[in-house]
Amino acid sequence: MSRLTSCLLLLLPLASLAEGEQAAAPSKVAVLPFAALSGEVPSRAGLKAAGMLSTEFKNAEGVQLIDVRKGGAAADPHADGLVAARKSVDEARELRKKKKFRLSDEALKAAVESYKKSAAGLTDVSEVIDALALQAAVQFNTGRDEDGQKSLANALAMAPDRELPLASTSALFARVVADTRKAVKDAPRGTLQLETTPSGAAVMIDGLALGGTPLQVKDVPVGLHFWRASLANGESLGGVVDVASGKTTKVTAASTTKDPESRLLSSLSQNRLDSDLVAAAREIATAGGADWLVFGSLSKEGKGLTLDAFLFTQAGELRRLPRASFDTELLSAGMEFYAMAGAVQQKGAKVGDAVKVPSAVSSTLPPGGVKLAEAKYGVQPGKELDLGLDPVEAGKDDGPRKPAVPEKRKPLKK
Repeated sequence: MSRLTSCLLLLLPLASLAEGEQAAAPSKVAVLPFAALSGEVPSRAGLKAAGMLSTEFKNAEGVQLIDVRKGGAAADPHADGLVAARKSVDEARELRKKKKFRLSDEALKAAVESYKKSAAGLTDVSEVIDALALQAAVQFNTGRDEDGQKSLANALAMAPDRELPLASTSALFARVVADTRKAVKDAPRGTLQLETTPSGAAVMIDGLALGGTPLQVKDVPVGLHFWRASLANGESLGGVVDVASGKTTKVTAASTTKDPESRLLSSLSQNRLDSDLVAAAREIATAGGADWLVFGSLSKEGKGLTLDAFLFTQAGELRRLPRASFDTELLSAGMEFYAMAGAVQQKGAKVGDAVKVPSAVSSTLPPGGVKLAEAKYGVQPGKELDLGLDPVEAGKDDGPRKPAVPEKRKPLKK
């Protein structure tokens, strides 16, 4: 046997090993934030659940977790408007000190308008409240009591219990503030209903987080209110609404972006699996180089959450994964995601059942039948003691309890 032949024989096992490694290349999988099919779903649950499932894929053998989402935070389109509003307020304060009340009032009008146009980027509504209170004081200074009363009422409608710093500078103005506050609190209130596309957006009314869309807020003081909704794709919507006494004021808003992720989330949040969702999934997977794309929707069922998840394959097929249920805080979700990742890892593109479109995301809801959440104005959900228990059952003691033992999990292997 020649030396050349011996060398070739020694290299054959290495060549075979290289071919085997190439055949066993890990499948690339990406997980998108889960949409919400109910306003009762906690606003951050979709991102948190997707993160937990991603962790299971990251620790699994035979698959490679990749990120197909847009990188980098986009510039805040409302920043300039808020800067302009704050500058106008500062100018108004200086003009008022110089007793140039007309010019001060004009500056404050410009400030309030800038705040309204930039509502989607406003997180601290106290800025607007103080601007309106200052405008009221300026209007009272010039004898326009009716205008001043309206500005003050709008300020207090957004924060009925908040002390206005300006009130401490004048005993007379403090009395006017006290009387107006009482009138605002005693007046019959209204209801605000907010819907977004996609749904499941985290909502803030006058700076307080009240839940996810679609959301109905009861006991809202009459007057102007700033609302802000943060969508799962990172986009913020916002505006100002005038709530009337004894009526339901409805606000609808939709994402202005047309990127594939926004389109996919919009279809999911409306309980639809349609051709546009499939097209959006294909665009995301192709652009990101993913073999498999996992997405789905969370809905509130009973006291917990249910996840309807899907796998989009490189061949363009949509498959429904086994349904998972866990508590609203996702404390029990670990094993569910472990099992889901394991099923995808073991069965790949054959996991679950093939889905024909159009069809519904959740079989328990009709297409478009997203559940409406309810909240009370000024009361952050979860801050009131309401566990949904019968008072008698809640007070029962069944004796000593065994400590909970977490179920052991083994690393996912191919």
